[in-house]
Amino acid sequence: MTASLEDCTFSQLIEFTTRQLKITRVYSSHLWKGALIGSLLFVLVFFGGIVLVAARVFNGLSYWLPLLLLVVIFVFGAIKSYIRLRTVELPLAKYKKGLRKTLLAHLLLWPFASALFLYNSLAAMLSRRIKWRGITYELKSPTEAVIIRDI
Repeated sequence: MTASLEDCTFSQLIEFTTRQLKITRVYSSHLWKGALIGSLLFVLVFFGGIVLVAARVFNGLSYWLPLLLLVVIFVFGAIKSYIRLRTVELPLAKYKKGLRKTLLAHLLLWPFASALFLYNSLAAMLSRRIKWRGITYELKSPTEAVIIRDI
């Protein structure tokens, strides 16, 4: 595990996270499949639940049970994010103060990270091309990568 202390734009975040899932798909496809299935299920249930609650409110129907289930899912996810952050603080102890500054984002934004993971997993399903430090590669297999375009 290593600390990444650089700032990035949203498009750089998308590029980095998608590249990581493309690499995972090629080098450890069972982990990529788990990420794809897990994030797909979560996004369907959580964000589908938000749509369901909104539709029930709009149509004047009872919405308390699906809303309660969404709150429970959110709270458990926030607890998991808190535990994950505290766990990362152990090997990265010298960054603990900086990591603590991200606590609120971890507690509130984790559903969007799951949606991003789904996007990354789907992008990895469609392409094995990555761009890293200005060089485009085609990941052919765990033992072969071809340079498509150099700087």
